[in-house]
Amino acid sequence: MATGDLAACERLAALLAGHEVVVHLAGRAHVLKETAPNPYSAFEQANVIATARLAQAAVVAGVRRFVFVSSIGVFGDRATGPLNESNAPAPRGPYAESKLRAERVLTEIGGRTSLETVIVRPPLVYGPHCSGNMARLVRLVASGIPLPLGGFTDKRSFIGVDNLCALIESVIRHPAAAGETFVAADGEDVSLPQLIHYLADGLGVHARLFRVPVLMLRLAASLIGQRATLAKLTAPLRVDITKARELLGWSAEVSVAEGLRATGRSFIAAEMC
Repeated sequence: MATGDLAACERLAALLAGHEVVVHLAGRAHVLKETAPNPYSAFEQANVIATARLAQAAVVAGVRRFVFVSSIGVFGDRATGPLNESNAPAPRGPYAESKLRAERVLTEIGGRTSLETVIVRPPLVYGPHCSGNMARLVRLVASGIPLPLGGFTDKRSFIGVDNLCALIESVIRHPAAAGETFVAADGEDVSLPQLIHYLADGLGVHARLFRVPVLMLRLAASLIGQRATLAKLTAPLRVDITKARELLGWSAEVSVAEGLRATGRSFIAAEMC
């Protein structure tokens, strides 16, 4: 069912009537080239106000549980050790800050109503026909252009779309998920060169990597306004999914290698259509 702008739709409660669970993934993300005159206001409207209105409508409609897909970015874009639910938030930039504000608004609504709220914080999500930074990387690998990324050895957590969907299904159904927050990841951390090799396998090409000093690349990325994009793929950020495993009995069923190869294959199929 189409709602249009969630922050402005007046039919939300009626549209939610008769439903037990809402899974909220809509929002403003993957803004590779910012065009909004006030990015903070745009993110506030799409990610905070829309979430609040949808949750309030869910309360009116008698929805039992509200699952909000937030972002690991509420912790920042890098971490010295594995992140879990007990780490203090430290968002950087309007997107991550808006996600944290949305979480807090949702928690407040859940605290004063009967709505069971669940927050899921995934890292960068990949999968067939994905968009955003991962899609840009896949196209670079597919092009055969030699990439100066072989020197990035820090490992980072990602999550495949199949594994994320399985976790969302788990928090929908499991009684113990009510009122909880979960970080999400595949459970296998990879460096950028490893990730590129898996994508190249799926694309049926050779990964053409060479080494350039990491500091030089980071400086170059800053000069062209791509520091954040590079950090999302290279900065150390590992996620500890112990809570989801122990409380929900959930574990990722699709390996990183299998998921990334499938991602590469999907872009070949798309080019053939």
